[in-house]
Amino acid sequence: MKLVHFLLADQFHFGMVTDQNEYIDLDTACRDYFGVNPIKGADPSRFRDMRAFFQGGADSVAITRKIVEYIDRRRKMGWTPRAATGARFLFKPEEGIRLLAPVINGAKIYCLASNSRSHLTEQGKPLPTQPYAFTRFFNSLVGPSEPLILHGAGTFPDVELELAVVIGQRAKHVSAARAMEAVAGYTIALDMGYRDLQYPSDGPVDWVMGKGFDATMAVGPWVVPKEEVGEVYPLKMELKVAGTVRQHGDTTDYLFRIPQVIEHLTKGITLEPGDVISLGTLGGVSGFEFGNETRRLKPGDSIEGAIEKIGRIVVPVKAEAPPPPEAPRTAPPA
Repeated sequence: MKLVHFLLADQFHFGMVTDQNEYIDLDTACRDYFGVNPIKGADPSRFRDMRAFFQGGADSVAITRKIVEYIDRRRKMGWTPRAATGARFLFKPEEGIRLLAPVINGAKIYCLASNSRSHLTEQGKPLPTQPYAFTRFFNSLVGPSEPLILHGAGTFPDVELELAVVIGQRAKHVSAARAMEAVAGYTIALDMGYRDLQYPSDGPVDWVMGKGFDATMAVGPWVVPKEEVGEVYPLKMELKVAGTVRQHGDTTDYLFRIPQVIEHLTKGITLEPGDVISLGTLGGVSGFEFGNETRRLKPGDSIEGAIEKIGRIVVPVKAEAPPPPEAPRTAPPA
């Protein structure tokens, strides 16, 4: 099951991608399904958006499977899926689908630093004793249909592949033993930053300038529910830039695992459905070690990140358009 946000004719939809590479608007499809298969107490509003879906937990996943079976059954009868109201809820990519980041606007985004043994080794750093996180904001996110943007303010743009956890249930003061109850599913993150701005020669580490620019983190292409992924250690991970492998490994390289990270964050932070925790990067393969000049991104590069059981995201890299010239100032009236 691949949960997505997508645009069609500039209209936003929450839904899923089928194995036949078709897109279902789950909100409309769910209402049609309940109309034909009435269920006492059924709440079709759980499919109005991804946050509501996550709040429904495993029940949302189970109902979605029934909706897919319902559509397949009706299709075999020669029926084109359409709600009783006449609204369509099944679309094909050639109709002009644009995938958006499967992240809820306003969600909190936490990124783990220094969280893989291979990355710490290539930096020559000791192993930390607790998770170390920084934050990103929605302005920095793009989806699978959008490019990562290179900004002229930085000179050493670099990118990393990360497994990202999507929160499904409100969580505060959660123990590691129960932390996985708060997880809805997983997606892929491509975390781009500027090494020269993050580690300036004349000042302290600067996470905002290094990692906070517009359009510097690609997320997607979808969220896969945890029930379908199962155990996440190990999952194979591979990052390619311009067709060349830069990172290759698996999730067992992560120092702090998901339950430990959630326990750590929720000591003082309330996690909400839709929040994202990106677990950090692996080290570079031989020839692409941290700080290596060959890691510098350039316009025209294509970035491809793949994580086993979740999928693959491919995004281009483009240079930021030059700012418009400033309008000449006019003298105030006398």
